[in-house]
Amino acid sequence: MAPHFVLGPGVPQQLLIQSAAAGDLPAFKKFARMLDGGKGRLKEAVEAVKNRGAGALHQAARYGRTAMCAYMVEELQVDIDAADEFGHCEIVKVLLVKGANVDSSSDHGTPLHVAASKSQDGCMKILLDHHADCNKTFSTVCTPLIAAMMGRSLKCCKLLIEAGADVKGVGTFTPLIVAATEGLTDFYKCLLEGGADPDVPDKFGFLPIEIAARQNRRKYVEILLPVTSRIPSVHDWSVDGMITYVNKQVEVDPFFKIRPADLKLEGNRAYMRKDYLTAAKLYNMAIEHDPEDMTLYSNTSVCWLKMGKGMNALETAQVCRILRPDWPKGCYREGTAHMFLKDYEKACNAFLDGFKLDPANIEIENALREALKSLKASRAA
Repeated sequence: MAPHFVLGPGVPQQLLIQSAAAGDLPAFKKFARMLDGGKGRLKEAVEAVKNRGAGALHQAARYGRTAMCAYMVEELQVDIDAADEFGHCEIVKVLLVKGANVDSSSDHGTPLHVAASKSQDGCMKILLDHHADCNKTFSTVCTPLIAAMMGRSLKCCKLLIEAGADVKGVGTFTPLIVAATEGLTDFYKCLLEGGADPDVPDKFGFLPIEIAARQNRRKYVEILLPVTSRIPSVHDWSVDGMITYVNKQVEVDPFFKIRPADLKLEGNRAYMRKDYLTAAKLYNMAIEHDPEDMTLYSNTSVCWLKMGKGMNALETAQVCRILRPDWPKGCYREGTAHMFLKDYEKACNAFLDGFKLDPANIEIENALREALKSLKASRAA
């Protein structure tokens, strides 16, 4: 099968990909040097080239060019663990045979995290067959199971649970809370059968069943009611009773009288008057209506820091990074949370990630400098 490319004809990037697929090592080296422009950063120059989501290493692996793979991995030290954006199983197999560390971490987590987040159940099965760690965390709170839920892949969730994934989650960021918040009804059964605890509340003290009832998801309440410990204040412990109870709570809660479009604005106002708990609640409610607005996660993280809740701030910032890994502000928020927790090495890593994404950002540059200074001082102590 002849390789098919969509990059412009004759451009160095296209020629680099083509030579990788063809196994033409002299030509590949020539075009790599051309793209590098004498900077001495061949690895970065090669990794930056993508063709429909796949890099030069993936193309070489796809066409069985083992010598080319060996050059990129052993000499250039190209990231052998970077998953193909489209999760081609044959590439995963070749890379694993070539010696890829099945649990090696990258900016997007382990290969298992990537497969889970992109709903690549075929690649996930291969990784699990090679004994990938199904409980390894990325950004403290994100397990492969959480990543699979973020990717809305029930198949991946089932594969992970069958492989022994921990369904309890980390802290208050549990799979059941994610399922309740995101409305993932089909995931409840496998999570509960796997041992998920329905009595663990979220950061604001709400149980999964309360979240489901608040969102008027009757089917979710029906599933959760028999396995949730009875709430003393709910006198009618039935599906209708639970929904009625939560609706009455909503009726007397002034937050729920705010129009969804105004939640962020009201959160900003609460923040300005230093009512950080109210602001965090309003931002969290706004997220339910607009989960694509990353500033809501960022603002919530700041609120938790202002309240001295470092772990909550970190969890929120890391969820933000998971959802949008290319956003410098998310890296900055994670870094500030690590600084608060005095984990200076992780703070440096987070700030550095943000600085790479936005080298002109003075705020991130200064934060990185301070983190490095703190790290040096802590090691000298």
